[in-house]
Amino acid sequence: MRILAKAAATILLLPAFALTAQTSPDPNIRMLPNVSVPMRDGVILAADVYLPAESGRYPVLLERSPYGKAGGKGEGIYFAKHGYVVVVQDTRGRYDSDGVWYAFAHEPGDGQDTIAWAARQSWSNGKVVTIGGSYNAMDQWLAATRDNPALAGMIAGFGPSDLYSTTVYPGGAFKLGMMSWALQTGRHTLIGVNDFLDWPNLLRHLPVSAALEEAGFNQPFYNDWLEHPAYDEYWRAMGWTGVPKNLNIPVFLYGGWYDLFQKGAMQDFLGVEGGAGPAARSAERLIWGPWGHGRYGPVIGDMDFGKQIVVEVRPRELRWLDHYIRGVENGAEHDARVDLFVLGRNQWKQLPDWPPPDAKLVHFYLGGNGHANTLSGDGALAATAPSKDSADRFIYDPANPVPTHGGGYSPGLVPGLWGVRDQRPVEDRSDVLVYTSAPFTHDVEAVGSVIVHLFASSDARDTDWTVKICDVAPSGYVMNLTDAILRARYRQSFENPELMTPGEVYEFTLDAGFTDNVFLAGHRLRLEISSSSFPAYARNTNTGNQPEKDSNLQIAHQTIYHGPGHASYLELHVR
Repeated sequence: MRILAKAAATILLLPAFALTAQTSPDPNIRMLPNVSVPMRDGVILAADVYLPAESGRYPVLLERSPYGKAGGKGEGIYFAKHGYVVVVQDTRGRYDSDGVWYAFAHEPGDGQDTIAWAARQSWSNGKVVTIGGSYNAMDQWLAATRDNPALAGMIAGFGPSDLYSTTVYPGGAFKLGMMSWALQTGRHTLIGVNDFLDWPNLLRHLPVSAALEEAGFNQPFYNDWLEHPAYDEYWRAMGWTGVPKNLNIPVFLYGGWYDLFQKGAMQDFLGVEGGAGPAARSAERLIWGPWGHGRYGPVIGDMDFGKQIVVEVRPRELRWLDHYIRGVENGAEHDARVDLFVLGRNQWKQLPDWPPPDAKLVHFYLGGNGHANTLSGDGALAATAPSKDSADRFIYDPANPVPTHGGGYSPGLVPGLWGVRDQRPVEDRSDVLVYTSAPFTHDVEAVGSVIVHLFASSDARDTDWTVKICDVAPSGYVMNLTDAILRARYRQSFENPELMTPGEVYEFTLDAGFTDNVFLAGHRLRLEISSSSFPAYARNTNTGNQPEKDSNLQIAHQTIYHGPGHASYLELHVR
């Protein structure tokens, strides 16, 4: 029986149409609607072109999107008024473009062909800058893997650094939000899945691999993702893992602490800094707020940061473009390289680099007397390892998973799924281990990467480990900062999974992304450990079978070790 709140017949697939007349949404610009852009294989992609009122040759801003080129109208009008041609294109198989839609696969070639096409047009001066956020940032990185002499710059926001580890399978666990995205792109135009699906029940459907079919959809790329849970040739063929080594163009990036691509977007910034050419490094800019995915606030989850976090990005982009693309002497080369919102103090900071070079590596060791379950337990964090070995135990039942409560996930699907949330309701569960430091006697800034090293065992052949790092206020409010998951079979490699031997102790390393948070005097650092975060991630069924294709659920008995023999610890950089 299909999981539908309304009949699927209410979905209307609207026919594409072409506008042949030259129209303009603003008298100060010109617009060419539905311009045909030929690809190398003969497929025609459609684009709207926004031009300055006066004829001439201008730099081109290119945005390629699966969400409908009409969504780029605002950028088109704004930048055309300021001396740029803006091309907003429907990606292959979407809206007015021909061809078959398959996420990511065609973006390197189609992006390359469109960049070359834009550079040749009579209204172009030969310089093309790609722009856009989320998927529209991903397809920029994919196009940048090709040789594009006309590619003069990139403006990319809220995008991951690769398709496998920061998009579909973080830590080897399938990100269930990708099911929603596959459903939304399951027709030629975007679908509002909450309008007709019983989404909470669909998320719980087992096996996960049959959920789309249950909802009456068939999405080939989604099916293929579930056929390739390990990092194999399928993912390598996408041709994108981090910043291209030959990148040597100006790059403007932005992202947020509560974005679902937090880790990947910051890796892009650090990748340009560490591996790209001098032109990219010198002109690189980053704006980083306490935002969710494409959301600039002021309310992020249940936290109101105020109007200070509402940033007008376009004027900043324009200033950067004018200098680095048009050569205008406006002083942009002296602007701070990084404009970043520091949590805890809740203020913006302008920096020449991030993370700051004076941050020192510190280990916070797990300790306690074996009863770390719930926030009332005895789990502790300290800068020195405990003198005696101990262990904490909990039961992970995939039929009753720990609910996702805040974090960097897609808003709108399930109430409370994203942003800042008080973690005490989650910490009341016996299947959540809670380790807390003593109150800080002075302000301590945790800045940079967040890594958790765990020694653990399970009576299952495969299971998941989850961690969450939090700031505990004197009032008791527990603010989530960042989190991570690791599927046990990928503890050594995402390419060659290995099941566990039940009862054997293994070392697991969980990469929880990044943070910049000041633990104010009187606040405490907290680490949560469990084995699920649902519905952010598909549940591990604990059977040793591929979880996304498994309908059988098995309870797992989990043990976390700490002490001199098995020193589990949280790794932070502080100053």
